[in-house]
Amino acid sequence: MIDYSPMTSIKKISVLLVAGLLSTVLAGCERNSSATKTDPKEAQPSVLPVTVTPVRAQKVQRTVEFVGTLYANEEVAVSSELEGRILSIAADLGDRVGAGQALAKIHDAEFRFAVEQAEAGLKETLAKLGLEKVPPQNFDVAKTSPVIKAKAELDDTQINLKRMKALYDEKVISAQEYDTAATRAKTALATYKGSLEEAKALVATAYVKEAQLGNARKKLRDTTIQAPLGGAISKRSVSAGEFVKVGAHLFTVVQDNPLKLRGMIPERFAPELQTGQAVEIKVDPFPDRKYAGKITRISPSAEVTSRSFLVEGVIDNRGQQLRPNFFAKATIITRTDPNALTVPQQALVSFAGVTKVFVVEKEVAHERVVRTGIRVGANEVEITAGLRPGELVAISGLTRLTDGAPVKVSGPIMPQQKERPGSESR
Repeated sequence: MIDYSPMTSIKKISVLLVAGLLSTVLAGCERNSSATKTDPKEAQPSVLPVTVTPVRAQKVQRTVEFVGTLYANEEVAVSSELEGRILSIAADLGDRVGAGQALAKIHDAEFRFAVEQAEAGLKETLAKLGLEKVPPQNFDVAKTSPVIKAKAELDDTQINLKRMKALYDEKVISAQEYDTAATRAKTALATYKGSLEEAKALVATAYVKEAQLGNARKKLRDTTIQAPLGGAISKRSVSAGEFVKVGAHLFTVVQDNPLKLRGMIPERFAPELQTGQAVEIKVDPFPDRKYAGKITRISPSAEVTSRSFLVEGVIDNRGQQLRPNFFAKATIITRTDPNALTVPQQALVSFAGVTKVFVVEKEVAHERVVRTGIRVGANEVEITAGLRPGELVAISGLTRLTDGAPVKVSGPIMPQQKERPGSESR
């Protein structure tokens, strides 16, 4: 007879639950037991395929980079040396002018009259001396007409005095006649000496009037305002009809070929720099062009606040593309290092300020911390410490490499390994 009591049903359900729980535990134990069994092949570390390239020694140009400003080689403020009214303007903003070229003209009527007056005064003085032109310094005034005349009269009276003296001694003439001849001789001597002094004064006056004439002629020339040097007009400050005074600023002329480059360089680069070194610049208006020049001056002292010093160079600007006050990025070529070590950019791994590479030796990757220098060409970086020429560095699979990892060199080794140390990269 079948027992359908509630207690019997509960017991059966409990037995079934216990049996199911036991079977689950046993199955889990079997799985754990099977998981602990490892394949010997899987226990071995995997070999990573990598491509390598040798560390190269090649020629590298050492440079110092800085930013600077371009200045005119010379910049001159042209002023008036006279008072007067501007008659005309011959040059304007942007015009190119040569040295001595007329820029403006001042009314010159009164200055021409002053020249004519000075010329007339000088001619009058020279006429009194009997000369055609102003005599040189240390001129013998005895050669002037008044002195020559006075000397002739003196000689005549002295000859006559000797004759009268002889006649007087022979009692042929009276004492009065002799005294008259002696007085004439003394008067002629005085006249001669006076003519010498007067001639000297006239010669000195001629020198003064010559200087006055020269000054008058200079003022007449100064009525034409001229460019003191060749260049371009960067500013015009006067108009025709305007009255200007002495020293009034009329034009600014800049000499824009060559241009001066000035910039500050940190003091740590001082041992690398010297005058005569080549410099190249680039400017924002012409980003694809380089302009050449050389360093001409280096400041003997550094600034305390910036710990840098001023350098100055000259930049060729024959095409007049560059302009004063342009901002310039400059590179000074200091020297050439024939044996700088380089590796491709992709060989470097940087993290937390540390740069490293993986050197492959006997199919094992070794982590090596390095110190980098300048960029060389489009894809290589200089290594200043941590590597030796010819060592092989990995350039692929770097994210999976670890120190001591086995590797298999696959793919072609880069052609640079065939170059001899010191060869120049083209």
